[in-house]
Formats: sequence, structure tokens, C-alpha cells
Amino acid sequence: MSGYRIAIVGATGLVGQTLLEVLHEYRVPVSELVPLAREGQGRTVRYGDDEIPVEALEEMDWRRVDVAFFAAGNDVSATYVPEAVRHGVTVIDKSSRWRMDPEIPLVVPQVNRDAIKDAPLIASPNCSTIQLVVALAPIYRQWGLKRVIVSTYQSVSGTGREAVVELEEEVRARVDGRPYEVQVYPVPILHNVLAHCDAFGELDYTGEEWKLMRETAKILATPIRLSATAVRVPVYVGHAESVYLETERPWSLEEVRQLLAQSPAVRVVDDPRAGTVPTPLDAAGQDDVLVGRIRQDPFEPTGLHLFVVADNLRRGAATNALDIMMAVSDRWELGGQHR
Repeated sequence: MSGYRIAIVGATGLVGQTLLEVLHEYRVPVSELVPLAREGQGRTVRYGDDEIPVEALEEMDWRRVDVAFFAAGNDVSATYVPEAVRHGVTVIDKSSRWRMDPEIPLVVPQVNRDAIKDAPLIASPNCSTIQLVVALAPIYRQWGLKRVIVSTYQSVSGTGREAVVELEEEVRARVDGRPYEVQVYPVPILHNVLAHCDAFGELDYTGEEWKLMRETAKILATPIRLSATAVRVPVYVGHAESVYLETERPWSLEEVRQLLAQSPAVRVVDDPRAGTVPTPLDAAGQDDVLVGRIRQDPFEPTGLHLFVVADNLRRGAATNALDIMMAVSDRWELGGQHR
């Protein structure tokens, strides 16, 4: 069967493995799949019912593939993305290495698909940014935005596999009544909330917070006044965001709900009388951005509150990358010929 020729760099990581699941789940036609990792020899990854050997990134012949997904961190992307692009590969990069480069499109296809144009390298935003702009974009286009304040509640899988393992080990240690020395976070995450993600930087905002602020402005192509506080919580999968925004023009709550319900990749989960609110457990394993707690601010007529939840490994990473690939899929003919 003919299909796309695809490489996945970082195929053994959480995002890489989720991308394999999403590719198979959506039945993307694949003629060649090349899982790559640094020093990956001897390992395999699952794709459907198949176990595929992982190949060494250092030895990759990029002429074998049409598209390469990079999900292996900034250093790997800085080293190997230019090499792949030189060989005619379309690269979709999940690291933060290229996101704020003015020459590189930063894309959420439901929001700014047109930014891709004919770029050989497309950056995929931070997971928290993706779910935020999916919810914000329709409101911004309909009523404008004066101000946005975001507080995130981010799961440990956003840090990586080692953080998931650490939370599991902390749970076991607590059940067994034994001490556990943390290694990933500066303090235990079990039964705790860590009020910063990433290292502190300019103005005492963390790197994660600056990503939200800068990436949102680039995707929406406007100098949006957005401030963020990023918080790590003891949840395995699924990021949540409390969003307060003020619009330039008035609206009604019914108009907001209808607009969001009709927006791509959004599902409204909002029934206050029934106590229905979006949760990370609701979002885990699916691709919608769940939006609830839709309320008008009691002191500001154009002030709107939202609670936005999504699976950070799927919608916040793998599914967005796949959506980008499908947006540029007309560059190839099935079977591996570039158009």
C-alpha cells in the first residue's frame, strides 16, 4: 500500500509514542515509518500490532522520508533539523528551538493554517499555548481582546516520562510508608502544587509562562496583553487553564457559548446546574479542547472567565503535529514522490 514516508525523532518518548498512537488511530496511510532516537539501537516501538526497531538518529539517511516529526528537545532539533531540511524533508518540530524565529511559522492549524505557506520547517507550539489559542482565537476574531490573564494547572507528563515515573514512585512510597527522595522536581509533587514550571527568568516569570505569552502573540499575530502563571499539579495527563479575558466589544454569554460550540477542536462542557465542568480525566485520550465555567465577570461587563482543559500529549503535541502534516500533505504523492 502506498502512503507517506515518515520519520519520528524521539520515538521512544511520551510525545513520540503518542504520535505513533495517533497516526495509527487516524489510519494515516504510511508506506515507511522510521522511529529514531539517539543511541536507539536494540529498542522497539509499537505501531498498531507491529513492533518496529528504533534506528540511530546519528545514522539517518533523510532521503528516505518526506516528513519528519521532531519530539526530542532543543539540542536535537538544533543539530538535526537543518540537516533534514537540506535533504528536502518537511520538518514539524515540537521543541521550542525554532518557535520564536520570525522566519519560522508557529502553527495551530485550527487557528493560523495560512501561516504555513510553503515553509519547509513548521514549529508546533507549547502544549499549554495550543489549547489556549484554540479557545481564544474565535473570541479574539469576533470581539477583540484587550487583556488576558491565564493560570495553568499542568500535569507531570508535560515534564516528561521521568516525571510520570517519579509521581508513580511517590505514590508507592506513600502507600508503603517509606521515604522517597525526589529528583525531577525541587519538592515532592504528590499531594502538592508547585507554583512554577520551568526556570525563573525575566521579571521573575518562568520559561513556561513566557512561552504562553510570546507564542500566543505570534500565533494570533497581535501584540496581545497576556500574563501567565504556570503551575505544576499531581496529575498524570491533561493540562487545565483558568482564563480571564476582557474583550474590546460586548457579547452575551449565549453568544460566547454558541461561538465556542461551533469552533474547530472545541467542545463546550458547561452545565453549572448539574455541576458539570471539564477535567483532565475527561480530556485524557481524546483530541477536543474542553471549555467550561463560562462566566461573565461581576465587575467588568466585557470580562469573561473560562476553564480550558486538554490532553497535553495529544491535542497539545501529537495531534497538532499530525494536523500540521495533513495541512501540508499536498506536497507529496502517496508513495514518496515530492510534488
